[in-house]
Amino acid sequence: MAHAKDKYYWAQLRAALTAGQWSSPSPGTAQNNSPLSWFHVLRKFNKHCKGFQDVAEVASQTQALFLLLGADTENVDQLGLENDDELVLADECLLPLERTEEARGGYEILRSLDSKNFDSLQHALALYAYAFGQFSECLSYLLKVPKLLEAQSHIPPSFTIRSDNSALQVPGSITETSSSWTGSFVSADFPGSTADIKDGRAWAIIESIRSTCLQGMCCEKLSQPKKAIQAYSNALPLLSSIESEIPRTLGATHSSSASFDNYRELWRWTERLMFRTISLLSRLCRLDENDGLIWTMFTHYHVCSAHWPATFRTGHRSTVAVLYLRALIIQYQTSSATATPNSSLQSTKPLQWISTARSVIHEYRTILGTCTTFPKAGERNVKVEDFVDLCVAVWETNGAMSDRVRWVLDILWWATRLTFNSYRIYRHMTRLLSISGDAELAKRTLRLYVQVVSKAREAGVDNDFDTDRHWVETLINGARMLCRLTISRQDGIDDAKEAGDMIETAKTRLDEDDKEMVARVALAEGVYYTTLAIIEQDHHTRQARLGRALAAYLKSVATYPTPAAHHQLAIALSLPGSSQNVDEAIVSARVAVEDDADEIRHWHLLGLLLSANGEWEKAAGVLEVGADLDESKQDAESSARLDAENSADDIVVKTPVANGIQAKDFELDHQHAQANGHSKLSAAHLPPNDANGPIYEHKRLLDPQATTIPPSATLLRPLPDHPLPSPCDTFDYALQLRMTQMALAEHIEGPEGAEGRWVDVFGWVAERKGSPSTSGSMTETQPRSSIDTGTGARTTQTSSVLHQPTQDPLNEKGPSADQHGSLGLSLGQQDLPLSELPPITVTPATPAEPHRHFPFSMDEKESLKGRRSSSADGTGRKVQQMLKAHVHKGQERISTISRKLGHGVVRNGYLKRTSSAPDFHAVLQNHNYQASSIHSRRRLRSLIRHNAAAAPIESPPAPPPPLPPVPEETTTLHATKNDKLISDIWAMSAATFRRLGKIEQAKGAIQEAEVKDSENPAVWVQLGLYYMTLDRNREALEAFQKALFISPDDIAASVHLCRVYLSTKSSTDAVDSDKVDLVAGILGHVTRGPGWDVPEAWYYLAKAYGLQGRKDKERESLTTALTLSDRRSIRDVGRAVGWCL
Repeated sequence: MAHAKDKYYWAQLRAALTAGQWSSPSPGTAQNNSPLSWFHVLRKFNKHCKGFQDVAEVASQTQALFLLLGADTENVDQLGLENDDELVLADECLLPLERTEEARGGYEILRSLDSKNFDSLQHALALYAYAFGQFSECLSYLLKVPKLLEAQSHIPPSFTIRSDNSALQVPGSITETSSSWTGSFVSADFPGSTADIKDGRAWAIIESIRSTCLQGMCCEKLSQPKKAIQAYSNALPLLSSIESEIPRTLGATHSSSASFDNYRELWRWTERLMFRTISLLSRLCRLDENDGLIWTMFTHYHVCSAHWPATFRTGHRSTVAVLYLRALIIQYQTSSATATPNSSLQSTKPLQWISTARSVIHEYRTILGTCTTFPKAGERNVKVEDFVDLCVAVWETNGAMSDRVRWVLDILWWATRLTFNSYRIYRHMTRLLSISGDAELAKRTLRLYVQVVSKAREAGVDNDFDTDRHWVETLINGARMLCRLTISRQDGIDDAKEAGDMIETAKTRLDEDDKEMVARVALAEGVYYTTLAIIEQDHHTRQARLGRALAAYLKSVATYPTPAAHHQLAIALSLPGSSQNVDEAIVSARVAVEDDADEIRHWHLLGLLLSANGEWEKAAGVLEVGADLDESKQDAESSARLDAENSADDIVVKTPVANGIQAKDFELDHQHAQANGHSKLSAAHLPPNDANGPIYEHKRLLDPQATTIPPSATLLRPLPDHPLPSPCDTFDYALQLRMTQMALAEHIEGPEGAEGRWVDVFGWVAERKGSPSTSGSMTETQPRSSIDTGTGARTTQTSSVLHQPTQDPLNEKGPSADQHGSLGLSLGQQDLPLSELPPITVTPATPAEPHRHFPFSMDEKESLKGRRSSSADGTGRKVQQMLKAHVHKGQERISTISRKLGHGVVRNGYLKRTSSAPDFHAVLQNHNYQASSIHSRRRLRSLIRHNAAAAPIESPPAPPPPLPPVPEETTTLHATKNDKLISDIWAMSAATFRRLGKIEQAKGAIQEAEVKDSENPAVWVQLGLYYMTLDRNREALEAFQKALFISPDDIAASVHLCRVYLSTKSSTDAVDSDKVDLVAGILGHVTRGPGWDVPEAWYYLAKAYGLQGRKDKERESLTTALTLSDRRSIRDVGRAVGWCL
């Protein structure tokens, strides 16, 4: 017994059985490393292990049976006729009739053996009985095994010597074997055989797992599914033991294949047991039934599969992966489905369940890459296409957020290598690429989708083209994507025309009985005509386009009303023209708010329309609710982490009410559902990795009669009528609303009342994006380019959809606006006599006097302190100090603005890109300082006085001859979208300071705006207005020309440029006729094009016509200006909210 040979061949037999090498020609090796067949392994075992012939016989007959079961398949892991795609138990592990007699002899041999205290014999007889289809007899054999349900009791301690034949255990002393599974796996005496295999523990577990699985399969065959589930679930302790013991040691000492190859038979039966359990639970039980048993099985399956190669049981593993992902989607779909599709409602951090889903997806992708190939002609890779649908459904359930779409796009690109022109993949790629911001690639995939589906439909290939509904959905969403892209850039007319073609193509397969799709097509058509009216800038066709857009919106609302349709209808009704009806627009905007109270743009639009109607207080209330809605969304993440005792019944929810509209807070309802659901199950049985997730009862994974899994396309949600906003878009919408609040506050309270409110705005920006002067791509570690580096501001690459400037310097409705003319237009201080100008003392900063600072006066400090918001706390005070500091930095720093425009104006009004002003300071002191042209003359006089007093002894040496210019490699860098937005609010605050008479604070705000985005035309418009306040018209002209150089169609720059021309008089105290003609030409183009609805442009055009003596044109223009100013909102709707959702 203690000889080396008997121990060696015990280990060889156990290793062959555990590895399941039934058909291998050499399952073992001799001591001289020569290969041994099954016959010679058993012969040598009988020769050297005397008295254990029954053990050898059981092993021999077990191997013979498995050979017969797998005789008709090339897959060594398949037993009998298995159908991997079906959930119902088929003929697996059953012998075909022609092989029954051949196996009968081995069955009789086993029955003739002495079964006393020999549990392995009962396990073998039960396996034979099941293979013959004798299910009741199989159960009777298993009943003879004592404590079969307590499978752990059949694993003998490793130190037990063979006192009986209860298991195939290695005989030997205590010190000859490992003390546990986690002992030394590699035996020093027998290389290639791990300790648990050598001492028989692994085979004992295999027999227990196999018999438990056979017990459940017998119950299934006897139509007792509940008993089958109970039998399968009894193996849970064994599964936990396998997971905890095998991977930790083998993973450290062997390759990943070793943990599978050495235990192949164990994994075969373990996988079969878990698969049968999952297939039954998915059809017969709810997800929360049996204490969440299905989640436990999913977890065990996923953990064990880490040991399996990609080629092992690919059918079963694919089925389980699909079921697991479907279960996660169904479990978490309700929470997302009840909420409004808005990304800001979702937590900024991914839910923990998505990590589990991503892990399952990664494994399933590997399996598909192994078991599927590129399709042949006329074929489709259905599994990969279904996998793509499943991944998109997971992404939708996780919130359909644009910042979490990259991993799905990676899956889609991978899927293109295993499919050929799959319309399904192209459809998903079009949508996701558009959401991710890659509009150009989205256009290409959209065109490819149209071509593929059209050609397949023309060819008449069945089931090879998309459904009519998907076709219409994809094309109208693509058309609206093209419209948004058109509006965001100047040269997008081709995209707009392509959008019209997409809509017409979609109509060819539109089902007129599908009211929802008919309404969505009409809505897309209305957006298309609105886009054409805006982008074409053709005064001949504009009103016709807008009329057709209004008719399309009315049709959409009448057919199938949606919040988006009401939103677009409100915009159409608010536009100037014969169809303008602000009252009806307000009614439509109210409906949009009531139907979708979580969309901040609906609130914003309603506030703008109320302001156009002169209902200032109501507008302010609506805008305040919209701002509070944004705050509540930002607090949703922290609120979701509250414990159950702090939510549920203890929270009193107050819904915001504004202007007769009650808004339901869906997010709080969602949190309430989470809190209620949390107490239904204990944490141990919740879905894996998300113990705090929502639990919903009465959810089944599959129909009880289902034999296969339904297509994953059934889990996809209908496409929304507008894309969900990205985090950057959400910040944009919220900031635009606050800018409208500031414009409204200044109109109602004057610049004095608005000044203190800027503290709250900048505090909000600091909370969302960091310090307003350091957020985005600019940080404190990056120097101001125009001072410290002399190069362009370093920013990151902007997105493909550029942000339009939101600053509206034309609409300056200050408290004294009505004093400037009968139109209520702010003509600016330049139109007042010089004696009426407010006294302004300007002391520009200079580098020669760095000790001088220009703080607020005491009165100004007290005034600003008194206007501080009552809601501001310690953080608000810090923000106010930060705002003051940034304004004063504009006085302490050297201005960077005029350096970029000072000496590069060409005759046609545009600016050349040149260096800054001459370096006077460097010439005088041989110092590498680059002065700004704003202060160049004043600095020059100061520097001359300073140097004359400090060093009058000798003049500076002559400068060396200039070196030939060295070409510099400069990279064109652009501001990020956040930089552009923050630049806008700095420019807008500069306008408030200027109207308040605080000129130096206005200049400091302009400088901060220029630092964030030097290509923002609103910055240069504000600089021009700053110069006009100082009666420095030449510099003002340069600033406005700079704005037009950046954006040739900028309305504010054009209007204010013409103001300067009209205010400049010749020596004869009359405006130069050439300038009048120039103004008439510029404003004539503006009013026919982008400024057709701007009353200021028409007003100054009327002045130009009057100076030309064209009285009819003057009267007509004044009438138009008066009409436009009558129902004008506080800010331009298109710039504040956008022309289309």
